[in-house]
Amino acid sequence: MIKELYMKNCALIEELRVDFGSKLNILTGETGSGKSIVLEGLSLCLGGKYDRSFLRKGCDKGLVELLIYTDNKKVDNLLDEYSIPYSDNELHVSRSIFEDGKSTTKLNGRTIRLADLRTIMMAIVDIHSQHQNQALYNRDVHLEFLDLYGKDALKDSMSKYSACYEKYTEVKKKINELNDNMSERELEREVDLLKYQIDEIEKANLDVDEYEILRVKYKKLSNQDKINTAILTSYDLLRSGDLGVEDRIGKSLAALGPVADYDIVLEDFVEVLENIMYQLEDLDASFRSYIDKNEYNPQLLEEIQVRMDFINTMKRKYGDRIEDILDYKLEMKKRLYNIENREERRQALLKEKRMIEEDLEVIGGELTDQRMKVANLLEESLLKELGSLNMKNTKFKVIFNKVGYTSSGCDDVEFYVSFNLGENLNPLNKVASGGEMSRFMLAFKKILSDVDKIETMIFDEIDTGISGRAAQVVGEKLAEMSKYKQLICITHLPQIAAFADDHYYIEKNVENERTFTSISNLDYEDREKEIARLISGKIITEKTLEHSHEMIELAKKTKA
Repeated sequence: MIKELYMKNCALIEELRVDFGSKLNILTGETGSGKSIVLEGLSLCLGGKYDRSFLRKGCDKGLVELLIYTDNKKVDNLLDEYSIPYSDNELHVSRSIFEDGKSTTKLNGRTIRLADLRTIMMAIVDIHSQHQNQALYNRDVHLEFLDLYGKDALKDSMSKYSACYEKYTEVKKKINELNDNMSERELEREVDLLKYQIDEIEKANLDVDEYEILRVKYKKLSNQDKINTAILTSYDLLRSGDLGVEDRIGKSLAALGPVADYDIVLEDFVEVLENIMYQLEDLDASFRSYIDKNEYNPQLLEEIQVRMDFINTMKRKYGDRIEDILDYKLEMKKRLYNIENREERRQALLKEKRMIEEDLEVIGGELTDQRMKVANLLEESLLKELGSLNMKNTKFKVIFNKVGYTSSGCDDVEFYVSFNLGENLNPLNKVASGGEMSRFMLAFKKILSDVDKIETMIFDEIDTGISGRAAQVVGEKLAEMSKYKQLICITHLPQIAAFADDHYYIEKNVENERTFTSISNLDYEDREKEIARLISGKIITEKTLEHSHEMIELAKKTKA
């Protein structure tokens, strides 16, 4: 459930904090007071889209925060998947909004992508709006609603079908690649090109490590004169004249040798000097050997340069690395094989496609059978809910039509309904009025939320097109639903507001030529006044206050 909403510098709101109750939360207020701003603040923390016009005028930054309590196991799994820290069953959503239209979002202090936040929040909160009413008019989403209602019963069948359909799309793709509408002349030209490219790469005799080896050799050979000069200089310094290192060490040994027997330490000195002398002799031999073996070779240097240039040319043609060139050759060989064995390959793929279609027919039929069972349950559940909303004469039917193989099965479904006794069933978008659709969608949302284990439902203008007794039964239905889940509802109707467990009044005030929206949780007396305002408008009389009191008390008895 949503425990707290905090908003700062959002539209008409300078700063606002709301503590929501766990049952039916009703929001009322005059038109334009800012009810939609509160709803948009909730939406932003659920991963909704941010528009820069939502930022309060004159501010460069705004903030919306939401504190949520949940013990939903699905949410636990999602939080683990996204590596979000979690304790005490609390989620803290924070969304900062900026004047450049950008925003940053954090969940429990950890930055999170909006798509991931939406995935998590969809398991906790459902927002209903008039836009969703319109969505239900679209027959293309009816199958989606049916599958959502029966997701547990359909899980295995849909999984089997999806796996089979994936094979089907793969084999169709391969067939399309063979049937690429190229003429025989075009195919011949492609074969010639492929053979040329494969031959060129194979003749290049490339090795994965070759270029790096050549680069190291080239670096050494191109600097061979410098290297040899440096070695000769070192050689001369070690051996030349009286200043040579070997000569100096020899004289040092001659001086220490006669006295070495007098002190063991002197023997160590002599041993060290002798080792140095031996190492210098080895180094001397190594210098001479290196120079003999590594003379400057311009011909070899040119050969290496030519080979490196050739490899670079191949890279420009076939890939950035030698590995890429070799991979490209394998792809070209595969393509050449497919072209040269095109007809044989096509017949084999067509046979495979027919076999998969046979499987799809069986598995798709099983999925259809399961969906029809789910449809019967949906019809029964929905009619029961509609009956409790004073729509007992309603008839509802899920109509099935068989279609070709699609990613969702072989079914096209459409909701047919009749709201009046004696009328024929017709497509939903042909018969539903605003008030009927509001109650129909409420019933639909109710049964879907039971399946989805949604903890909080938010309703924006669920009262569109209804009044009188219809409004009363909607209020009763919301009160019934609030026994099992948290509801947050914006309404203009006193019949619905009377059922509130927590009633919030949103009002707009002007101070110093700036407009401010505020919200307050009404006590019993203020609730009576607000419901009286909803009944009669600005002029509140003793009679409307009495009527308001009666409505609240009647709602209490109904909920008891």
